[in-house]
Amino acid sequence: MIDLIQRILKVFSDNRLWDEGIELIGSWCFMLYQKHCGIRSFPFKTLDIDFLIPIPYKSKHKVDLAGLLEPLGFRTSFNADGSIFLWSPELRIDFLIPEKGSGTAHPKEIKNLGIKATSLRFLDILLKDPIEVEESGIKIKIPDPIAFAMHKILIAERRKDQTKKNKDIEQALYVFEAIPEQKAVDLYLTFPKPWRKTIMAVLEKALKDFPLHKETIERSLFALQIK
Repeated sequence: MIDLIQRILKVFSDNRLWDEGIELIGSWCFMLYQKHCGIRSFPFKTLDIDFLIPIPYKSKHKVDLAGLLEPLGFRTSFNADGSIFLWSPELRIDFLIPEKGSGTAHPKEIKNLGIKATSLRFLDILLKDPIEVEESGIKIKIPDPIAFAMHKILIAERRKDQTKKNKDIEQALYVFEAIPEQKAVDLYLTFPKPWRKTIMAVLEKALKDFPLHKETIERSLFALQIK
């Protein structure tokens, strides 16, 4: 891991934020799957790092998260919805929460972290049965790989940027390739019917768009269709 990422993750570890349910998600999380979960190598390039905060955030431990990261060169800025992100010349840090309620995304103030987080759909999937890995002596909480893959498929359907959509789907397929089908089936069956329909549609279309992954897609479709 590059030095800056390692120092950010150490701040989270030193302040017991993994214990409070916060998870590292996104592309840096996928890199850890490649190192620790048997996922084969995937081209990796990103200029941001994402953290998922459970809602409600139940910790009574107050942390000035922006203040703790400021010595690493980060400054605070605001998204259009009023949520915050931190930035430096090297990297952007985003804080995310699962969208709740009617489907209208609203930022959420997390007072005990001193931040206002961005609300997005489907992130609650990533909070189910997270795992812990150790990197450079730091224990890090990340989503279960199959939860990550299902989330990637669902958000891919909403992407307008075709490059990002393809990246989401391909990362999901790399996970499906390495994880037993039954784990995918078990999680899939907990989803509402519209989500399951979307997942099947994305995988069926992927048969044409990702011919190199045909075997993995066909195997996953068969496992999901028989349930």
